[in-house]
Amino acid sequence: MRSAAKRAAVTFCVLFTVTMGLWSLAGLAFAGPEPGILYALTLLLACALLAALQMLWFSGALIRRLAYPARVLGFGATALPALVLCAWLGAWFPMGDIGPWVGFCAIYLAVLAAATAGYTIRYRRVAGSYDEALARYRAGRGE
Repeated sequence: MRSAAKRAAVTFCVLFTVTMGLWSLAGLAFAGPEPGILYALTLLLACALLAALQMLWFSGALIRRLAYPARVLGFGATALPALVLCAWLGAWFPMGDIGPWVGFCAIYLAVLAAATAGYTIRYRRVAGSYDEALARYRAGRGE
């Protein structure tokens, strides 16, 4: 049952993403660069960029040996510019007012810090340190 629910959730996410992308592109073709269409497309772009950055920093596919805090720092340092680019392209905030941009960056940093602290606390309780768990995983794979 659990695997069926996971498959259904993944299918939903894929269908939603593809549908939103296609309909947003169709809207762009027929209505032009309307604010709502640009907002939807830049949200999709932000999700794609964050997924790519997550794969880069946390999967071990490209960066094999790096301490977890360095991974978080690398992700955080590359994700913020990616999100700012999407916010600028999609006009998420007024261009002439610095206040929303500062607030956006502050919220991003607060969420990153809270998520990092939450994951670190939970993971240390469950499996020890990330580096130890990664070393055990690699030892099991024969790397």
